[in-house]
Amino acid sequence: MCMMGRPKERFCKRGHDTEEVGRVRKGWCKSCAYLADATGGINPQKPRQTPEWERARVHRWLEIAASDPLQVTSNTHKRKKEFDIRYERLEAGVPTP
Repeated sequence: MCMMGRPKERFCKRGHDTEEVGRVRKGWCKSCAYLADATGGINPQKPRQTPEWERARVHRWLEIAASDPLQVTSNTHKRKKEFDIRYERLEAGVPTP
């Protein structure tokens, strides 16, 4: 019995037609590989956060949680909405660099 590899898809996950643009050695379509070279990679790493930034973020979150605690008795959807509001306040106070 002959084992064959998975057949190549005609369209990549970003919608490029691989029969027109072709594929590179890693299996990416050539358009995606070109975009990866231009942007520094398919998944560029997040910038490293400094310890001072992380401490400021934790301190700000503790301030937010102390001033406006989540209600334990409310249902999950309400808690999620309340959490999202608090998280937006955190992002506004200590934005990601």
